[in-house]
Amino acid sequence: MLRRNFLKAVGVAAIAAVRPGGLAAIEMPLVLWAARAGDEAQIDCATLQGQQTLAWLLRDIRAGNLTGIPHPGLVKLLCWQQAWLAAYGFHVRFDILSGLRSGATNRSTEGAARNSLHQPDAANLFRAVDFHSATVNSEYLGRLAALAQQGGVGFYDGPGFVHVDVGRSRYWRH
Repeated sequence: MLRRNFLKAVGVAAIAAVRPGGLAAIEMPLVLWAARAGDEAQIDCATLQGQQTLAWLLRDIRAGNLTGIPHPGLVKLLCWQQAWLAAYGFHVRFDILSGLRSGATNRSTEGAARNSLHQPDAANLFRAVDFHSATVNSEYLGRLAALAQQGGVGFYDGPGFVHVDVGRSRYWRH
């Protein structure tokens, strides 16, 4: 069997194991290794301290805004991606480019959607993050997020990052 076909079969089996309950059905540690603006942390997202650390890393740096909370599905998706990579020997840090955005920051961000999921909703939850890794290319990270079928995936080849969100399923390239 070709490696590509093997990996595809493993991916399909993994998704079959995840469905129908989505990522919430997976029992896994909610641990995330992430960095942003000189801050780096191994985060246990199942604890209050871990959730606060993650919110700090995903804050709106331009506006100094800490008022949003990452959606639990987004946190699970990021942790799942790292767990998947670790299962195959790739222990990678996600370098966060953008998480929470205030309305002002979103309006000043080139190419940002007017109703971007980076902005907090009425419950103060935001549902999107842009990131890359120094050791795994963005194409692979995006395809892995698409495999999870948990929301939108944007591939930004020029700047070399991926956008993931827990909105409706859709895919795009820039």
